[in-house]
Amino acid sequence: MSLPESERNVYVAPPEPPPSRRPPVTTVGVLGWMRQNLFSSWPNTLATLVTAAFLVWFVQAFVRWSVENAQWGVITNNLRLITSGLYPRAEIWRMEVTAALLVFLTGLGLGIWARVARSVFVIVLIVLGAIVFVPLIGARIPEPTVYVLIEPQRTPSSFVFLGYRGEELRVELDPLTDLEDVNTRLVGYVESQSRTTWSTQARAAATGQLDLADHNLELSVRLLDRTGAPVVVRGAPVQARSAPDALGGSFTVELPRDGWYALHVERNDEDRDNNAGYAWLRIDGVELFSSLEAAAIARQAEYGPPPNVERPLFAEDRAYRFEGTRTFGEFVSLQLAPFLSRIARESFIGAALFANGWVIGTLGKHEKRVRRAAILGWVLVGPVILVILYGVQGSRTLPIVTTSAWGGLLLTILLTFVGITASFPLGVALALGRRSELPVIKWTCTLFIEVIRGVPLITILFMAKLIVPFFWSALSGLDLTVRMMIGLTLFSAAYLAENVRGGLQIVPHGQLEAARALGMNPFLTTSLIVLPQALRAVIPAIVGQFISLFKDTSLVAVVGLFELVGIVDTIVSGQPIYRPYQREAYIFIAIIYFVISYAMSDVSRRLETSGAGSVRR
Repeated sequence: MSLPESERNVYVAPPEPPPSRRPPVTTVGVLGWMRQNLFSSWPNTLATLVTAAFLVWFVQAFVRWSVENAQWGVITNNLRLITSGLYPRAEIWRMEVTAALLVFLTGLGLGIWARVARSVFVIVLIVLGAIVFVPLIGARIPEPTVYVLIEPQRTPSSFVFLGYRGEELRVELDPLTDLEDVNTRLVGYVESQSRTTWSTQARAAATGQLDLADHNLELSVRLLDRTGAPVVVRGAPVQARSAPDALGGSFTVELPRDGWYALHVERNDEDRDNNAGYAWLRIDGVELFSSLEAAAIARQAEYGPPPNVERPLFAEDRAYRFEGTRTFGEFVSLQLAPFLSRIARESFIGAALFANGWVIGTLGKHEKRVRRAAILGWVLVGPVILVILYGVQGSRTLPIVTTSAWGGLLLTILLTFVGITASFPLGVALALGRRSELPVIKWTCTLFIEVIRGVPLITILFMAKLIVPFFWSALSGLDLTVRMMIGLTLFSAAYLAENVRGGLQIVPHGQLEAARALGMNPFLTTSLIVLPQALRAVIPAIVGQFISLFKDTSLVAVVGLFELVGIVDTIVSGQPIYRPYQREAYIFIAIIYFVISYAMSDVSRRLETSGAGSVRR
């Protein structure tokens, strides 16, 4: 049936598509991810809420402890020991040169072969900004009160400090009459040596064996200059007195010049038997100075020798500890600002070197000479660093520094670097040898791998230290650090060989047959066909082994080497002033281990997704 002529020419438009609509906000983005992964069911929701509550409680408690109570000065005061161990102070520049080489080559390599995430640049800028502004902010926050305990059993002493012209100094003699009142008011730095004695007397007072209020107290304190002469202001010497019928004496003075000062405390000797009470000497407006040897030399060069007084108590940070709860401002001034000031110069130099290397690598990534120079630099940097750190026999510029002086983070990094660079080719060779068709090579490699993997690492290290020199006298003179490097290398190579062998098994047999059909010999087949695919497939396992090796270097502390964990343990156990602060010290090195391990893991993920991994884009 045909349509009429009038209906044949009528155009019928297609139906209009429905207007586009965005998906609900609860199914995409952050909310969609949370709904799918955290709140998909009631058990999942309950687990999420419980975990979130625990994390909030833990983070809040940790931050509060870090700010209010933790004493991070154990890190700031021992930063050189933590980073370089017993390496000679005059040769520290060698470590700075080696660090500069590694930072520059790292930036160059990332510029050529990888991209640096934008978040990394943001974090670096934030850190550099904090290094600049936090010390400036901390310098404007006044120092807390310094307490010196005046005891009846000890001869009165002199508190020696550095003062600066125009600064206001307030001194107060505070007799101890009420133990509870004293404990509630005590917020600031307390003399560590006297605190031990005071704790004993405090327990006696709490049990009624010592009544502080029964003792009369007559004290006087005078302000002396560097020569030991009294400081005179408006024609009168600056001093304060405390009498039995008074609560205490005090004075406030504006210091007349820069330099050394001393607060000399005297007790009335006419009635010493009754004048046997306790008192706090409260000092406001004084900044504790560093106990480091280099800082002491710089102080004497600028201000001359300190006053020659009887039994001086110097205002150095190792002789005092903070009592009470800090405010956030005091945390910035006393804990954070000094640490950032110590690392400011090195941080800016390192950031500049990294940026220069990254720019050069980015601009020259397509030029063969730049890529070859980067590869050659990484090949030669290991021997060059070892020569710089160890030195050259008979050289004045690079005198020999024996490995027994290496320690801290320096030794940890070196053990890791040598272990990785030496165990990787050895592990690949062992994996190939285990798949060999020659029985001698196959069973030798198999026996080595199984024996090493069958014993713990600490056994290998003790064997390298004690047993091997016993059986082979030629190795008795080999340095202990070198022996530990060999032990770590052998241990890591055995585990690495199994990781590589797993990658070798995934290469299809057809590719081997294709290589033979093309006339390739076994060496070319292995190096160009098999190994590249096998290594790409096991990048996560290989990097995981390298991270494990980095953390396992802490075991060398058991055999007498002072790497990062060993040097920190020596600091907190060998110096009584730092024994209460073991928690802070070990948290700090845990952060170092986490940062370096996370960086290695991040590099592994980037290798897998940048075209060098198992799947090329």
